[in-house]
Amino acid sequence: MEDTKKNTLIRVDDLTYGYEDDPVIKNLSLEVNAGEIVLIEGENGAGKTTLLKCMTGILNNCKSVFMDGKEISECKEELKNISFVMSEDFLYDYLTLRENVEFFKKLFDEDADFDKNIAFFVDKFGLGKYEDYLVKNLSQGTRNKLYIAIMFSKHHKILVLDEPFTALDTATQDAILDYVRGYTKLTDKAVIMVTHIAQFKEISTKRFLMKLRGEI
Repeated sequence: MEDTKKNTLIRVDDLTYGYEDDPVIKNLSLEVNAGEIVLIEGENGAGKTTLLKCMTGILNNCKSVFMDGKEISECKEELKNISFVMSEDFLYDYLTLRENVEFFKKLFDEDADFDKNIAFFVDKFGLGKYEDYLVKNLSQGTRNKLYIAIMFSKHHKILVLDEPFTALDTATQDAILDYVRGYTKLTDKAVIMVTHIAQFKEISTKRFLMKLRGEI
């Protein structure tokens, strides 16, 4: 049973993942509660991204991961409440910025709130002048801004950030930092992040250090 007082959103209970004789993650346990900003740290190869993929249902054979009290493999509807911002975008090069926004709105089955949210981020990140540009012609920094704007605009109550800040200018990083700070003030929300950027580390409320082979 989940601890309702803590409002646990995701629980990992003694997770081992990978080959039996060479697991990427071994005997790992943690929980993410509403209102927390959870930082996952560790050296390259420690299994941080693998852990995030287990926690978000991308790796669907992960046992011992629970969301709303159910094993993650049974959480098709609940997983829609997660927005996973990866280090590499999945934008379509031969669609314009505007067309990418429209495509992902349909893909995520979003409503009018998405339109309001994306308009906010397009303005905040200075993307308006690029609306008719093919994405393949955008700089890497502008691509990253668009990708983050889309993923922040979809409906979610758990925001997962896996080093998505590459090539972003300081002003955009500051805007994202403010958003993340405010996000968890909403009592049913949480952030899970992997980052090497100091100011993002500083706002975390809980930290997990992963050793090699994914032990904490």
